[in-house]
Amino acid sequence: KPAEPKSKRVPTRLRNKIQKKSAAKQRKDKKVAKRNPEWKSKLKKDPGIPNLFPYKEKLLHKIEEDRVRRKEELLRRRELLKATNAAQPATAEEDAEQDAMIDDLDGSDADADAGDAMDEDGSDIDESNPLAALIASARKAAEQYDKDLQSGDEMDDDSDGDDESDDDTDPRVNEVQGGASSRKAYDKVFKTVVEQADVVLYVLDARDPEGTRSRDVERAVMAARGGGKRLILILNKVDLIPPPVLHSWLTHLRRFFPTLPLRASNPAPNAHTFNHRDITLQSTSTALFRVLKSFAASRNLKRAISVGVIGYPNVGKSSVINALLSRLGGSRNQRAACPAGAEAGVTTSIRAVKIDNRLTLLDSPGIVFPSTTAASTPTFTPRNPTEAHAHLVLLNAIPPKQIDDPIPAVSLLLKRLSATANLVERMTQFYDLPPLLANPASGDATMDFLVQVARKRGRLGRGGVPNVNAAAMTVVTDWRDGRIQGWTEAPVPAVAVAGEEGKAVADGEIGPDQKVIVTEWAKEFKLDGLWGGEAG
Repeated sequence: KPAEPKSKRVPTRLRNKIQKKSAAKQRKDKKVAKRNPEWKSKLKKDPGIPNLFPYKEKLLHKIEEDRVRRKEELLRRRELLKATNAAQPATAEEDAEQDAMIDDLDGSDADADAGDAMDEDGSDIDESNPLAALIASARKAAEQYDKDLQSGDEMDDDSDGDDESDDDTDPRVNEVQGGASSRKAYDKVFKTVVEQADVVLYVLDARDPEGTRSRDVERAVMAARGGGKRLILILNKVDLIPPPVLHSWLTHLRRFFPTLPLRASNPAPNAHTFNHRDITLQSTSTALFRVLKSFAASRNLKRAISVGVIGYPNVGKSSVINALLSRLGGSRNQRAACPAGAEAGVTTSIRAVKIDNRLTLLDSPGIVFPSTTAASTPTFTPRNPTEAHAHLVLLNAIPPKQIDDPIPAVSLLLKRLSATANLVERMTQFYDLPPLLANPASGDATMDFLVQVARKRGRLGRGGVPNVNAAAMTVVTDWRDGRIQGWTEAPVPAVAVAGEEGKAVADGEIGPDQKVIVTEWAKEFKLDGLWGGEAG
């Protein structure tokens, strides 16, 4: 016997349950959309006349008839005006007015003819056809962009010819990401962030702070808005250097500007990290958040304080913002408003992230800043373009896909590690290699090192020939992720010598004004006693 058919009627209780779940889902989606920092227009684009519209041909025909009718009316009015002028003589003033009216009509006729030509090209700017207007506008914008780009290149060529003898120009300025000039990126991104920000966070890599620092950037921030800007140095990736080195760098940098150590993100897998007892991911992000909130409260402004984050590529600018957001609660992955990655070039534009009603952060793409070549500053001065490119590779400022020859970077890395005791030995222990054999002619052990790394890591070509380029990329990746230990030592203050010259050498670039600035700013940000800093 067949079963009785079941009723499809749903109880009111289940219907109400479904409606409540749907409403809750919509409310949740609205909240997620509000937290999304990317701006999206709510206005839908006009798609034009659909092909399935049954009266499309009629509508297009009507638009064409209206255009022809307007043109004929314009011609008729022009001929009538000319005939009136020929039949009735007028004074000089009337003649001038009529000539001006004819010129206006001629101009309108020329515009109509230009519109006809654009119709033939399929790019008529007509309000009745929004799709064609959009295409024409895009073409016009593309042509204008090409003209501006060409004029900008000519101006850069002229400025390069005038500034060939400038001593402050760094060879690294011409290094680029994606083929665009780093000088253009410096002018556009840096100036925009500095103009909008009240406080500038200058993020430095703890393994090479002076290599990722620029005196020109500091001077520009100090000179902006009549000295009303505030600059804080953020020493990121402090877990990759030992505590004594970190303490020496903090002591050195705090002689110039307020400096805070920070662990903005967790280390990469198998990275060699150092245990800093009081400097943890949570404590450093909380301290930075408290410092910024203290400054915002001291200003008593009716608007939010803007904090710009600048620095070299891949120093951790986006991770700094994500660390501040994670401090507010929730999972780091859920509150990651700024995309971050191990490679350079993840952030491509300026991004504003609102922390609360009193604080807004500005994330910026990484650019290679120009640096000075002062004798008292232990910055790296490349001797040729190859060495400059290798230096940028070690600073992780170039994406791996844009590295053509990584071997000079490995050679420079071995040279730097040789300056510090036991660092080369630790690297050979990491790869489980025997002692390196230097080249008798040049004394360089780079090729022997790469050959052994290629054999250990299986970077072999046909016939078992070691692929030294692949091995070099492996070494560069391990250096970027912190698997290879390495750092630079902080400069030791010069010993004072009798006389004015000795005093200048001992003080270096630090004058009384700079000391006052550090002291006053430390009071504004309430940095006294933070991680052993006397004045920040």
